Amino acid sequence: MLFVFAGFPKTGLNAGGLRHAIQNVERIALLEESDNVQYRKEGVFLVTKTGEEYIGPVEYRVSDLCLRDGITWDWFGEGWAFGNGVTVHKTLGSPEFRTVVHGTDLTLDQFLTWYGATKLADLELERMHVRHEGWEKYEARWLPGACPQENHIVHLTWLVSKHRLPPHAYRRLQGLIEDSNCQLKEPQLYSRAPGEHFSETRQWEGARVGRR
Repeated sequence: MLFVFAGFPKTGLNAGGLRHAIQNVERIALLEESDNVQYRKEGVFLVTKTGEEYIGPVEYRVSDLCLRDGITWDWFGEGWAFGNGVTVHKTLGSPEFRTVVHGTDLTLDQFLTWYGATKLADLELERMHVRHEGWEKYEARWLPGACPQENHIVHLTWLVSKHRLPPHAYRRLQGLIEDSNCQLKEPQLYSRAPGEHFSETRQWEGARVGRR
């Protein structure tokens, strides 16, 4: 079964650390990690030496926090691959804008070409969102009115388990990923080696000025 949550794990765990927490430390679920089993938007497939065998439709659950943010099952486009195991995902959305003369869809150069000499003091420029086909398809994946209209990043974490989870197990998974106040059980069982169980913190030092 596929479980989709909002954001990167708030506990600071990376995909490997979350896998370690789920299967080894807290024993919340048994993950589907066989490379032969692939979860995709169109269904679950068994990959064999001779090809692929369709097993059945994807059984999934999208968290309430995802739904609140406007991300439903339909947010995932046609042909989307979830794979298996644990995935920490990042998507960048970048709408396109251009500066036009107010009340038109013409740039300043285009306006002057059409209308000739014009007092610039009489013109008002504005930033217009270019709603090209690619953006319209992306926007349609969100719940109506939920798609950010500026450059934005979408963070998601999903995992595939071999079985459905009881309510208490699901709530614990939800806590490990979506709750910033969640505490890890038996923290001594996690490695602090860079990149092993926890995401590495990167600090931007800003532009370096005056160095040759």
